Amino acid sequence: MGLPPVTAVIPAAGSGSRMAAAVPKQFLELNGHSILDWTLTAISHTEEITSIILVTPPEDVERMTGKYVKNPRWPKISLVIAGGATRAISVSNGVRAANTGWVLAHDAARPFVTPALVRRTIEAALQHGAATAALPVHDTLKMRDGDFLGQSLDRATALSIQTPQVFRVADIITAHERLKGEGKEWTDETSLLQQAGIRVAWVPGESANMKITTQDDFRLAQIIAERSPFVKSPARI
Repeated sequence: MGLPPVTAVIPAAGSGSRMAAAVPKQFLELNGHSILDWTLTAISHTEEITSIILVTPPEDVERMTGKYVKNPRWPKISLVIAGGATRAISVSNGVRAANTGWVLAHDAARPFVTPALVRRTIEAALQHGAATAALPVHDTLKMRDGDFLGQSLDRATALSIQTPQVFRVADIITAHERLKGEGKEWTDETSLLQQAGIRVAWVPGESANMKITTQDDFRLAQIIAERSPFVKSPARI
């Protein structure tokens, strides 16, 4: 039996201030194509993703709709909507626009995600209720105590969380409603779900599935992109 349809929500409404670039980082180019184009193409290649909702700054909705919606290059992109002041709000806006029972959230600035990783994460979510990609930590971990090192942390129990993250639409909406008055800024959906009492499984991520945040990240991504030919999105069959 096949997997149920899943809507991908791609939050791309951030300013990318840590990149200190002239444009938001998702619009920077890797080997002639924007980071966002790379990400949307990669997500489009997963069969179980039946539609993609792109979340952008309000001022970019019209322009991004013209570029992506009804474009045969990205046939799965069904909607571009405005994001909010935080990532959590942007994802929530996308989730509420989905017409499937399951949603996948993926960072716009992770352009090298593979269909295999997307599929593994979806399968784990269907089995456990929610799932994320994650990597074990290999470096020694310490708490920070001002200008000095603080307490050591056990890296054997630590994970570096990536996206994609897959969850039920009903669960993430309930979590948002339950916790919206707490005034906290949720950096990803797993944190929000866990705070709402929902367990999240993890699957091994991929080291190439990096999030481009700094100039150093971007330089590394340029090297990867030069060795990874850009593949056009397949037409929907």
